[in-house]
Amino acid sequence: MRLTMTKRTRRVDTTLLIAFAQFVIIVLLLSGVSAEYQSNRYMQDWIAQNAWTVGYLLNGYLASTLVGVAIGGAFLLVQKWRGAKDFGKE
Repeated sequence: MRLTMTKRTRRVDTTLLIAFAQFVIIVLLLSGVSAEYQSNRYMQDWIAQNAWTVGYLLNGYLASTLVGVAIGGAFLLVQKWRGAKDFGKE
């Protein structure tokens, strides 16, 4: 008996891929802003005076943590797709 992917399963996979791509783009933008914050003394002073909580988020730890989450998520997605292809061959 051969199992095929239903339209709903393909839709969920497409939605998951789009959500993951959006997450990766947001993480890349956050990493860029964080790198600029760390190298720009004027930006650090301005944020310290006007929005100190944002400075805490831009200190580099959040961006590096989210990059690690994105890499782990990519491995999980690849593993899921490889498992789905192997399941379809049976």
